[in-house]
Amino acid sequence: MEEQIITAYLCFWLAVFGAVLGSFLDCAASRWAAGERMFAGRSHCAACGHTLGAGDLVPVFSFLLRRGKCKYCGERIPSDCLWAELGGAAALACVGRRFGWGPALGQWLIFAAVLLALSLADAHRRVLPGRLLAALAVNRAVWLLLLREDLKAAALAALTACAVPAGLLALVLLAEKLAGREVMGGGDIKLLFALALYLTWAQLLLALLAGCLAGLAWAALAGRRRGTAVAFGPFLAAGALYAVCWGEPLIQWYFGLF
Repeated sequence: MEEQIITAYLCFWLAVFGAVLGSFLDCAASRWAAGERMFAGRSHCAACGHTLGAGDLVPVFSFLLRRGKCKYCGERIPSDCLWAELGGAAALACVGRRFGWGPALGQWLIFAAVLLALSLADAHRRVLPGRLLAALAVNRAVWLLLLREDLKAAALAALTACAVPAGLLALVLLAEKLAGREVMGGGDIKLLFALALYLTWAQLLLALLAGCLAGLAWAALAGRRRGTAVAFGPFLAAGALYAVCWGEPLIQWYFGLF
């Protein structure tokens, strides 16, 4: 019982921090997409330019209390802000629930934070920045040493997992040659290779499947026409977090069928 209370306490504060982080990263991503300086100047309404105070920037609650509108000009606030805050809260809370207090928690919190930043960058500009992908890889390398993991075993697991994005890359190149158009962005493939440093091949397959299903569901609900380009990075990131935090029972169940 005591352990459950501690975990709940941890998840609560990680959710709060995640919402704040989501708000900050969404602001940075939107400025980056607009060609502005990401970390210069105070937050302001994109419509009227009014500087926002502390009461206007409370994650989730400010959006809901104002019914998604700027209190100074009445223009609608992009729902991206709310989704980024909720996504950040959910991602960090799920990681906290999965790993609890322990040395490995730091690695997975940074993993979730970088995936959130990648998702927002892709959503705003349809680009997965190379620096963030590199940060994902560096984070794994650093924690591999800090946690004193078996380097040979980790390298073998990563090489095995890399078979998934390598196979997908071959299929994508073939499909693009036959279709004469881009089928999947190169950044998505790079993200899969970065995820292979963290996930087993089974988890990576589950992440890819979950991301595809989530992307298709969103496209259907949003009324996207067939052939319309959709940023896949956010769905792939969500699939990866699902595979890490919730996927093991499903994988074990599936292998138990054989």
